[in-house]
Amino acid sequence: MNIDICFTPNDFDDEKYSKYSAVVIDVLRATTSIATACANGCKELIPVRTVAEANKLKANNPDILLAGEREGLLIPGFNLGNSPFEYTREQVASKTIVMTTTNGTLALTKASAAQKVYAMAFVNAAAITSALQQQQDDVVIVCAGSEGRFSLEDTLCAGLLAERFSKTAKLSDTALAAQAMYRDFAAELLPRVAESSHASYLRSIGFEQDVMLCLQQDTLSVIPVFENGTITACIK
Repeated sequence: MNIDICFTPNDFDDEKYSKYSAVVIDVLRATTSIATACANGCKELIPVRTVAEANKLKANNPDILLAGEREGLLIPGFNLGNSPFEYTREQVASKTIVMTTTNGTLALTKASAAQKVYAMAFVNAAAITSALQQQQDDVVIVCAGSEGRFSLEDTLCAGLLAERFSKTAKLSDTALAAQAMYRDFAAELLPRVAESSHASYLRSIGFEQDVMLCLQQDTLSVIPVFENGTITACIK
C-alpha cells in the first residue's frame, strides 16, 4: 500500500491516480461540514464548483438545500453557509444538499478521476483510516489548500493519516513531510493552527468556534464517499 499527498488540487494527475483511492481534505471547513451533514442524516450531498451550477440544480428541484460560502460567508439566497454548526439533524436529516465552496468542492470534483473518493477532516479521521485499512488500495491524499496555495491545516490532517499508516504503508516524500509536520504540531495543534492564515481569517469574521470544532479529532464515525457526482455516507 502506497500513500502519496498532493498539497494542492493542482498536483493531482488524473492518469497517475486513476487506480488510487483519493482522500480529499478541507479542514476549514468544507469536509468538516460534509462529515457533520452525513453524521446528521442528510440523504446525499452534491458538490459543485459554481454558484450558477447550484442555482440550476435548485431550480430543477426546489426541495434541495443550497449550502456553501464565498470569502467564508453565506452566499446570498442559500440555506446554509459552511459552518459545521449549521448542519444540525433538524436542518439536514433526509435532505439533499448542493454545496459550493471556495476550495473544498473544487478539490472533490478534481479528485473524481480516482477509483474511489472519500471526504475527510480531523473529525472523522479514524473512520476514514479504518475504511482505507480494509480496502488496502494505494491512496492519494488531496489537500484542498487555499485558492491553489498550500494550507497548513489540510497538510497537518494529511500528516495525521500518514502517521496512522506509517507502520503498514510506504509513504512518499510528500507524505513523509506531512507526517513530520503533524508530529511537530500534534501536542499544540489548536494554538498553532489557530495562527494559520485561513484560521486567522475565519476568526476575524466571527468563526473562532468553527476553528476549534474543526481541529477536534475522531468525533464522528462517518465515511463520506463521493461517487458519480454525489456524496453518500456509511456510519461505522
